[in-house]
Parts: sequence; structure tokens; C-alpha cells
Amino acid sequence: MTTNPNRLAADILLALRRIMRSMDISSRQLIGERGLTTPQLLCLQNLGEHGAMTSGMLAQMVSLSPATVTGILDRLELRGLVTRERRPEDKRHVLVTVTDAGAAAADAAPSRLAQRFADALAHLPEDDRSEVLRVIQYLADLADVRNGRG
Repeated sequence: MTTNPNRLAADILLALRRIMRSMDISSRQLIGERGLTTPQLLCLQNLGEHGAMTSGMLAQMVSLSPATVTGILDRLELRGLVTRERRPEDKRHVLVTVTDAGAAAADAAPSRLAQRFADALAHLPEDDRSEVLRVIQYLADLADVRNGRG
């Protein structure tokens, strides 16, 4: 085990780069096979799981900027995978809903990487899974440039 803090930080960053590379490869495979990007799939899955919401709420749930989510929703709406409609009680807010076609696309396009993670984590004891999540969330918070870090 590395004890030098600088070496440890370098090893952690290298491991995170490997994860990011795997996520990028997985995303490209998803586009080639299903015509969806990973962020598009995340948006569809969250809408399917949590129901209609504003694009701002969705942006928070998938950790993307509101502008990025707006672009994603524009493309998904053109393909008939989501709909947007103004809230009757407040016309300034627009609710986004996944369509039946969008739900079917999300169900048919599971991420291989996500499935590999789920399969591997299922073999760990519950306490270990919770600890993995805690550490990853801690590292994500450290790297989050929105909090003046990164």
C-alpha cells in the first residue's frame, strides 16, 4: 500500500482516469449499438424511474449542467423519446416526461459498464458496497469544480 500522500494522489487519479476511459468506451459502444449517448440514457432512465420533472431537476439528478440537459432533451424530443409541456399552475416551468418509446429505448439500451459494476458489486457484502459508494462520493466531491475544487 502506498503511504506517500503525493504518490497515493497520483495513483488515485490514474485509477479515476482508467474509469473515465472505460466510461468513454462504453458510451461509444452504446451510441453505435443503440443510437443513445450515456447522458441521454441517464436522462431517460431517471425520467422513467422518477417521473415527470423540470429540466433543472433532471440536470441535478444526472450531475450535468442545465444547458447540457437542455441540448440532450432537444435531441430526445426530436426523436419522440421525451415530451415537454408547461405546468398548468405555472407556465414558466416546463415538465419533461419520458414517452413509451423513450422508456423502451432506455430498457433496451443498458450500459455494459453499469451492468459489469452491478454484477461485481453484487458479490460484495453490503457494508463493503456502502463503503465503496462513500469513498467514490468523497472523491467526486473533491473533484467537483462547481464547489471551487478540481
